[in-house]
Amino acid sequence: MKIRCLFLFACLTLVSLQKGHAQVSDTTVLLNSVTVVYEEDPAFLLWEGLRDNWSKQKLFAPQNALVYMRQFNEQSEVQFELLSNVYFEPTLVYQEITALKDYAENTADFGRSFQANASFSFNNQFDFTKGGDVGIFNTYTYSRFEKSNFYPFDRLNDATIATTPIVGLFERQAWSNYSFSILSEWVSDSSTHAILHFKPKENRTGWTGQIKVDTKVKRVDEFSGMVGSIEVEQTYGSGVLQYISKQKIVHSDGAAIFEMNVINVNQCPSRAKASKTLIGVVPEQEVRGADFWSQYRPKDEKLDRWTSRQDSIIRYLNSDEYLDSADAEYNKFYWYEPLVSGIGYRKRSKGTQFYYSPLLSQINYFGVGGTRWTPLAYGTKRFKSGEQLSATSRLNYGLRNQDLKGSLDLNYIYAPLRNASWNLKFGNDYQQITQSIDLTGIFSRSNYIEKTYAEAYHRFEWFNGFYTRLGFEYSKRESIDQLDLGGDFFNSLAPPAPFETYTVGQVGLEILIRPYQRYYLKGRHKIVLSSRWPDFRVVFKQGIPGFLNSDVRYSKYEFIVEDYLNHGALGFSNYLISSGGFLNDPTTVRFIEYKWFRGGDFFLFTHPLYTFQSLPQTFASPEPYVMINAIHHFEGYILGKIPVVRRLKLSTAIGGAMLSIPSKELLHIESYAGLERKFKMWDAPTRFGVYYSLLPLDIHPGFRIKLGMDFMDTFTDRWNF
Repeated sequence: MKIRCLFLFACLTLVSLQKGHAQVSDTTVLLNSVTVVYEEDPAFLLWEGLRDNWSKQKLFAPQNALVYMRQFNEQSEVQFELLSNVYFEPTLVYQEITALKDYAENTADFGRSFQANASFSFNNQFDFTKGGDVGIFNTYTYSRFEKSNFYPFDRLNDATIATTPIVGLFERQAWSNYSFSILSEWVSDSSTHAILHFKPKENRTGWTGQIKVDTKVKRVDEFSGMVGSIEVEQTYGSGVLQYISKQKIVHSDGAAIFEMNVINVNQCPSRAKASKTLIGVVPEQEVRGADFWSQYRPKDEKLDRWTSRQDSIIRYLNSDEYLDSADAEYNKFYWYEPLVSGIGYRKRSKGTQFYYSPLLSQINYFGVGGTRWTPLAYGTKRFKSGEQLSATSRLNYGLRNQDLKGSLDLNYIYAPLRNASWNLKFGNDYQQITQSIDLTGIFSRSNYIEKTYAEAYHRFEWFNGFYTRLGFEYSKRESIDQLDLGGDFFNSLAPPAPFETYTVGQVGLEILIRPYQRYYLKGRHKIVLSSRWPDFRVVFKQGIPGFLNSDVRYSKYEFIVEDYLNHGALGFSNYLISSGGFLNDPTTVRFIEYKWFRGGDFFLFTHPLYTFQSLPQTFASPEPYVMINAIHHFEGYILGKIPVVRRLKLSTAIGGAMLSIPSKELLHIESYAGLERKFKMWDAPTRFGVYYSLLPLDIHPGFRIKLGMDFMDTFTDRWNF
């Protein structure tokens, strides 16, 4: 490197001396100019050349490629293998799977297991894609080419690999993040070569390994490195085109070893014209002989032995005879089933399944009015066309009040490619008024009513990303203040409020617009991924006065805009903007129909897009409102640049919210900042945070410091907030 500053200093010094000399003499001395040259670091020169050439090389990507992939574990048990035609377009990678073998599909369950689960959500929006087939891209992360094909030379932001973003080896700031050195150099008949070693500098995180380089053309031939919990080996194609021809990814726990080989490039059949948001097609799994796969599989003695054994029985494992024999074993009755595992029946060859819950899960000690008996039964029937009919029934009997309640839910998916279904619900049960309430009140009996109802809904996707849900509800709503709640612990939190029984007859329309929604097809199913645009949602409910004695006439509306924004090195943001109210006189609306605004909890950081951290208490209002919630995560962009501090692998976050109800002259503004740390819990990317409320200034001390936790959805590559 030329030390230009020293050269400039020398010149200025000479000029100064000349001026001083001119004062005592008319003689001027001119010196020859001198250029001071710094001894260049060979590793820097090589890295700089590779960096400058990398962005140019990426422009010469192939148009398409035939790619073989497989994943296995340390025991040499293959989990899947597939063959794909992959097409590269400027803003899209399209993957057409021509052959698939999912070995997990051949594992039959001959027994039963006890299952229990619970869920709680602050978001009461309807999920238009719920109940769909998740497909192989969700089951196996690396089956999706976009997830498995990555360059370590660019920034890596994948929480399944490393909990913090990893600086790419050819990024501008890589020289300050890594130490580079040349291990060896040699000359071949066609070019010159070198091995460039790299590792993170002290207190930095990143790749450790080496690159085999063609120094004549400044091109990477091979890469070998480790980061986080994985080890990656890559071989790059020769010639003008820039692509990974071979790749192996090994996880440290040995549970997943992934191999990818490019069979050929620019030789795939022309891609049929299709939507630019369609990123892949996965056919229904077909049984293929060993000869088909052997022509693509890399040679491996252990894996070949395992797959040979599997290939010999694969047809039997997929046969109706085998599945029926496994189902027959499952369908046998054992004395312990009614108590601990439940009674089940299935016949997969016919797409039929039934289940009745075990006695241990049927007792609810914290039900309304005390202990309640709540048996559950469900059944499904899947047709070869992809259509599916399911029914869920639940009884709810109170031992203290001897009151029998229950519900029946019927769902028929009649067009999977359109996410189209009919849903019918009938019941008489105790239901929560809202889940948008603080934890101290979520189970309080003031949040419960008795509801007798009949509902019908139709869901349909008219074209990609445009959904509607049209429904009708007829119900009677009663207070539970006359119910004997003696001994009910939650009654002491807040007793039920008395109100006059009334009848609701209403129609509702919900519209979801997700522009440029990305998706892929698996057989007769459409699996939705995400969109780079916000979700736009419109909800409208209209009461029908006089219909079957309906007592309501309100017109309720709500507009919602929600989005996730990835800012690269600067981190990512989530925001939600909503506004709503009633078109009619709000004083004629009963409190159960109000919009609820959830207050904060002591020391608990709740979902920042749907709740308010500093709102003193939960309340409801029928008045028009505007609500804005947002949070931004810097992902180590700030703290990752501070010496010593970056060793803690902490990141920062800022956020805020605003709630305005003009008719009540209510304006609530809050903001907060937080420190976050990512780690893995049971192999799931997890984020723990400590947050400090900045506004309002007069906040209660119990709301000032809060703890929060979030989990990443590895399918969509997004955190909940």
